[in-house]
Amino acid sequence: MKIILLFLAGLLSSGMLLAQSLSIYYEDNKPLQFRGADGKPAGFAADVVREIQRRTDNTDEIQLVPWARGLNRLNSNPNTLLFSMARTAERDNLYQWIGPIFDNSYALYVKADSPLLISNLEDAKKVASIGVYRGDVRDQVLTALGFANLDRSNSNLSNVKKLMAGRISLFAGSPTNLQALAEEAGYRTTDFKLVFVFMHKQLYVAASQGTDPALVARWNDALGQMKRDKTFEKTFKHYFPNLDLPGPATSVY
Repeated sequence: MKIILLFLAGLLSSGMLLAQSLSIYYEDNKPLQFRGADGKPAGFAADVVREIQRRTDNTDEIQLVPWARGLNRLNSNPNTLLFSMARTAERDNLYQWIGPIFDNSYALYVKADSPLLISNLEDAKKVASIGVYRGDVRDQVLTALGFANLDRSNSNLSNVKKLMAGRISLFAGSPTNLQALAEEAGYRTTDFKLVFVFMHKQLYVAASQGTDPALVARWNDALGQMKRDKTFEKTFKHYFPNLDLPGPATSVY
């Protein structure tokens, strides 16, 4: 009788796990994730998340939100996912992690004709202003490092426009999405100059602390399967043919 009850309890738990409803959010950050022409999530990370959903029998909607709003919901609500998020020492214990799915670099940019030279972060602290995306990892890390010259905007697109208009001295951007931002703002990548790479971080799908750890484990298992059967590699190379695949998860954030 005890064995039967344990078996039934296992089935109930499995069914509840499969039926678990999730709130899944993403930010506009082309080519990692963005709203496609059909209004649906598109881009590398969105494709990865949808494939994980397929493999875990999850059909919850993936919703586009500004980063600050998605972060607020991730911090406030159980059963909530947000992508793509850089994993840092400060964030490590705040969330559960599904990944890594991408290795990202963060850099300081100036206008192509600018004579400004930045050799280290102390140099960057001395400029008039640095454009950052409010609540983003660049904002959080530079703030923690004591930067008092950050000019916060609600989008990276706004930062690009501010830089080209001379309203900020530097823009904290990323080589991954510079082309998309430049084109959307009406510029070319050659209009910008990278002067200093200040950080490398792995990107993940972040899950709120109130999310069932067993569900997070299932998503990580599905991602592991994708990497083993080369589905992940095929998707990655479709978007980033000239980049190396992300490395294994690091324990140093």
